[in-house]
Amino acid sequence: MLRWLLVVLVAANLAFFAWTQGWLTGLIGLSPQGDREPERLARQVQPQDIQILPPATLARRTPAPVCVEAGPFSPAELGRAETALRTALPEGSWQLITREKPGQWMVYVGPYAKPELMQRRMDDLRKRQIAFEEARNLPGYEPGLLFGRYGTEADARALQARLTAQKVKYVRVVRLVAPTTAHTLRLPRADAQTQANLPRLREAMGARAWVACSAP
Repeated sequence: MLRWLLVVLVAANLAFFAWTQGWLTGLIGLSPQGDREPERLARQVQPQDIQILPPATLARRTPAPVCVEAGPFSPAELGRAETALRTALPEGSWQLITREKPGQWMVYVGPYAKPELMQRRMDDLRKRQIAFEEARNLPGYEPGLLFGRYGTEADARALQARLTAQKVKYVRVVRLVAPTTAHTLRLPRADAQTQANLPRLREAMGARAWVACSAP
């Protein structure tokens, strides 16, 4: 009995030794190296091209989202520009920014054909303590008298009414600058793919250029 046990132990040790040497891998399909077998490294395709990059390096290689905008567009131009963005970009990725630029109106008398006529009017206004100034840097309105500038026509008309009530003749309201509405289309967070497509988008929108902006 002891002799058979000894034979079994010797056979088991020989089998274990053969397995550790890899002689039995083809027979039983189990390698003593497990996942560390060098054959797996040998089967890699161009391992020299694999680079492990730290997160900071990856961040530098991926362009960060940027805020850009195009415009201003007139109301007539806006439709084409919005259609181009709706076609190319997902909903909610762009914004319409509308800016109102006020006009300017002045309350004015003139121009005077003769200096002496203007001088008499100025003397009369000073005597009656009505504020005015000579028109300056207003081609086509010199020589003349300016009673005020206003950002709305209603305010200018109100002064005109007061001066007319004070018997100041020939006072009129003149529009110097017309009020305007300008539309800008903004991409508050244009990602790398969108940034690459900006030239094509600009052309489709009929815009002159994209400019950097600060997203709210």
